[in-house]
Amino acid sequence: MREPLRVVVATGESAAQRYLVARLAKEFDLAGVIVHAPKQPSGTLFDRIRRYATPARAFRYLRTQRLTARYEARSAALIDALFRIDESPDVPAIRVEDINAPEAVAFVRKLAPDILCVNGTNLLREPMFALIPSLPFGIINLHTGLSPYSRGGNCNLFMLLEGHPELVGITIHYIDRGIDSGDIIITARAPVEADDTYEAVEAKNYRLGIDLMLVALRQLAEGRAARVKQWEEGKLFLRRTGYVYEPSLRVKANRLIEQGLLRDYLQHREERDRNVRLVGELS
Repeated sequence: MREPLRVVVATGESAAQRYLVARLAKEFDLAGVIVHAPKQPSGTLFDRIRRYATPARAFRYLRTQRLTARYEARSAALIDALFRIDESPDVPAIRVEDINAPEAVAFVRKLAPDILCVNGTNLLREPMFALIPSLPFGIINLHTGLSPYSRGGNCNLFMLLEGHPELVGITIHYIDRGIDSGDIIITARAPVEADDTYEAVEAKNYRLGIDLMLVALRQLAEGRAARVKQWEEGKLFLRRTGYVYEPSLRVKANRLIEQGLLRDYLQHREERDRNVRLVGELS
């Protein structure tokens, strides 16, 4: 019987990402964790509000905070249940502001894993890419978007804002030198309800992505994982392509859901899903 894959994971510090680490440790030989911890803006709440130059922008900031808290409260029990962990694994870990920092590269090289799993970090660059030949199964990413239809950041949010619930999902893919453009192992979409909040939709898909990251690792170890080239470029959601995230967009997405975005999708799901292609086996 094959030994469990030796895994290093690079991810952030959210509750969902801590759950990902705990799941990897439970099923595989988790050799280490690279925690991506970018420097946070400093200052008091007043300092942050003052960055909004006009009273109107400051009012919008405070209103967004209030409404976002309301939507988060509606989804809090679900999110807690999806990402609850009994205990955190005791494995070697380092914290870096940049996933490509020399100490992160040296950490992976020293631990010599079979595979590096990535989620929620800044983009990988050289010399992290240079490690790929030394990793038997390469580097794979949990992308919170449905490839190849969406790449970049906050993909599921922007797809909802553009009226495409059918293109909300998750992708497990190999990392290459593009942005979320590597060969696909698995894509999937979490079931949604008409009255879900945006936060619930994102959490359901994130949890599904964690589950399928483990499925992908098992399939890779058994030699039966799909490897499908992306058949179109899709949309690239980045600042340089005109997609700038701000918290008020979450409120806008929730308002669209309240106006029937998910209800309309569910009523016409067969037609809306007709041109959506999914990849890989879910078990």
